[in-house]
Amino acid sequence: MDRDQLIDLTRRAVKLARDKTTDLAPSEYSVAADTYTSTQRLAQDTAMLMASPQLVGYASELPRPGTYCTKNVMGRSILLTRSADDALRAFDNVCLHRQSRIADGCGAARRLACPYHAWTYDLDGNLMGVPGKEGFPETRSGPAKLTELPAAECAGFLWISLDRNGALDIPAFLGPLADEVESWGIGRWAPLGEKVLDCPINWKLAIDTFAENYHFATVHKNTFATIARSNCTVFDSFGPHHRLVFPLNGILDLENIPEEQWDPLQNMVVIYALFPNIVLSATIANGELFRVYPADVPGRSITVHQNSTPLDLSDESVAAGAAAVFDYAHATVRDEDYALVAGLQANLESGARQNLVFGRNEPGLQHRHQTWSEAI
Repeated sequence: MDRDQLIDLTRRAVKLARDKTTDLAPSEYSVAADTYTSTQRLAQDTAMLMASPQLVGYASELPRPGTYCTKNVMGRSILLTRSADDALRAFDNVCLHRQSRIADGCGAARRLACPYHAWTYDLDGNLMGVPGKEGFPETRSGPAKLTELPAAECAGFLWISLDRNGALDIPAFLGPLADEVESWGIGRWAPLGEKVLDCPINWKLAIDTFAENYHFATVHKNTFATIARSNCTVFDSFGPHHRLVFPLNGILDLENIPEEQWDPLQNMVVIYALFPNIVLSATIANGELFRVYPADVPGRSITVHQNSTPLDLSDESVAAGAAAVFDYAHATVRDEDYALVAGLQANLESGARQNLVFGRNEPGLQHRHQTWSEAI
């Protein structure tokens, strides 16, 4: 994001903060309670996600040729590699023999050996070694390879399609946000690992918690509200995606400073909602990634939370500080957002009321649900 754009967003944020208001949708918006509880809707949601491009991690998780990482996506184990020619590749992480996972975690290797019977593969997915090869004459009679999936690197992130015959055009999918997200550089910052939340809430309910800051003053009174303003958001949509700017508490201090001296990134958090299931939070100090997936029942979801930092993690104290920030953010989502909406999920399932209401001051929520409804 260039400075002119950051200054423009900062001007808008300052005005909203000064006027004690927020960007508003044209009207309230009602959503049926069974959006979060219906098995039919869960099936529709799952089909929508399966057909969509999947952002699965940071490019920095595969920093050089000869590296690999694994991801769990919609119940499937995926192996990503950066092969000798620096190409990104993705495969079902499933051995050709007995369907064991071939690898876990991340690392560097020329070849990967299945832990069950040591069938060995190179990073292009080719079967290279079979112990007791005389037992598998048909398998070895021609080229054998892991099931490959379409993969792409765009805006600093790793993307795949879960359809082996699918096509990926991520720049077209992201539109103007492709260059904007790339400009942050957060996909190439140092990754800080993954934390997983398996929670009794619908996947859309999990994402709802990131789509507005109206709740900061109550839910995050002693955490995020000490940093960022509540019920004050700059909103812009980009097709099925949108961007939210959450002004920090000191943003009105900028009224006394000439614009040429403004440092916008010290005064805001930028949240990107990437269709259909990604939340990306960008600040001057870290880049948080939330991948949210439906589980096997409507009232359950899996959130994979990642973080990256521009800091030099070779310094032990810096690394410890970055890890502490990640722990703090994760605990706040887990213990405040998700803990509270678990009760909301129970109310939705009780059938006590047929609808939820999203206010004019929640344009991010309205946009998310409108795009999901249109997609299914």
